Amino acid sequence: MNVLFGTCTWGLGHATRDLPLIKALLRKKHSVTIATSGRSLEFLKKEVPECHFIDFPDYPLPYTKKAMLFPIKFTSYLPRMFKAVKQERRRFRQLLHKNRYDLVVADCRYGFSSKRVPCYFMSHQLRFIVPKRIKFAENTMEVMNYALSREFKKVLVPDNKGFNMTGDLSHNLKFFDEYDVEYLGILSSMERMKVKQDIDYFISISGPEPQRTIFQEKVLKQAKDLDGDVVITLGKPELEFTKRKDNVLIHSCLSVKQQQEMMNRAKLVISRSGYTTMMDLAHLGKKALYIPTLGQTEQIYLSDYHQRMGTYYSVPQKKLKLKRDVQIARKYPGFKQQDSRESVKRFLKVIKK
Repeated sequence: MNVLFGTCTWGLGHATRDLPLIKALLRKKHSVTIATSGRSLEFLKKEVPECHFIDFPDYPLPYTKKAMLFPIKFTSYLPRMFKAVKQERRRFRQLLHKNRYDLVVADCRYGFSSKRVPCYFMSHQLRFIVPKRIKFAENTMEVMNYALSREFKKVLVPDNKGFNMTGDLSHNLKFFDEYDVEYLGILSSMERMKVKQDIDYFISISGPEPQRTIFQEKVLKQAKDLDGDVVITLGKPELEFTKRKDNVLIHSCLSVKQQQEMMNRAKLVISRSGYTTMMDLAHLGKKALYIPTLGQTEQIYLSDYHQRMGTYYSVPQKKLKLKRDVQIARKYPGFKQQDSRESVKRFLKVIKK
């Protein structure tokens, strides 16, 4: 088949979770064209250079620095969002007119829909969780998601149907028909490695500014107080350095393979609570301490949800005290180890129907 794969650029997580699906399509000898932009485009060009690529712009980000302002900002953002989807759909249909595609997979690309070609929409967030769980706002946003995805053949959710990782983000839905949603299981591009767990703490700094820098400063100030070996990646590819001070080793940035090795070697991972990171750690069977990015309601919800579930411990950034918090986080078992390869098999089976 000739497959078009549209990848969202709201963070690199979409590209990394799409990677195992893209590689599976290539192994089946399908031709894959990837439509994305920015860091996601550069990342996928390096990982799967045998694909064809289209620099395809994405929607503007709806995030706000203050979580309490999210409902207001998101409401004002909706008209821009619908306009952007309309423009995306127009460009997408121009692609269909110029090229023949047998299948389309759209990771959070609402405009990649057509009744002429089987189109599959993938998302782990079919409902937006707003602060204080305002039901009217949540229902309105689920209806919006449903309306935007109605032209797709199926909605693919990278999560389990039963014991799940996303909670109300993609479960207990009111407006989606059960037949329309296929739960694939988790997706991760991480590989399990047979290595010694000789790093006590691996800390990954990420997120938009200014919260990224605030998080970094807190971590660097407190990391020296931890007992054991600590490895920190600052996630700054524009810098090139590695330095050690006592028990703390700091990298300005790590490659995908280096990051994978550190996660495999770590006894405890400390990071933001982005969903792709959670899937990676579930795939590797790792314990974690999560610090959600202020203003990113999805991360805040996932942190609270898993703390209530008793799988992972999390703490707000402003209350972070590493020496205390890692002791608590160790008592949480983590999510039951999942095998992303089974999810890929399920994906291949679904798109054959």
